[in-house]
Amino acid sequence: MAEAHFNANKIFITLFILTAVEVAWGSLVPYEMKPALWGGLLIFAFWKGILIFQYFMHMKFEGWIVKCLIAPTPILILIVYFALLPDVALNDDTLYQVGDQLDPENGEVVEIGKGSRNLVLHAGSEEDGGH
Repeated sequence: MAEAHFNANKIFITLFILTAVEVAWGSLVPYEMKPALWGGLLIFAFWKGILIFQYFMHMKFEGWIVKCLIAPTPILILIVYFALLPDVALNDDTLYQVGDQLDPENGEVVEIGKGSRNLVLHAGSEEDGGH
């Protein structure tokens, strides 16, 4: 069984070094080399995520039952994502497009940029009486 003690300072230093290397990687690799740039950044982010998941979320010290309960979560997220994809992103027959807004005064749907005014009211603006 794994020992339930770890040195948080070592993990913080490792994360700091990985972040510094990640910033250097993003600064030194030319943008024209997109696969190398993004590949390196994703590898560093994944590595840091694994360290945080293992030590600061205490998964390194959990038993197999907890790990088995957590394992299906990404699969369930993908199932929900792909189940909603046809209705949300791939449907051209929707009544209103994403981004359209409901005018609170008359209840009509106004497309962004086609109305006489922007329907998004911010707190404290003159349009809503300064409230």
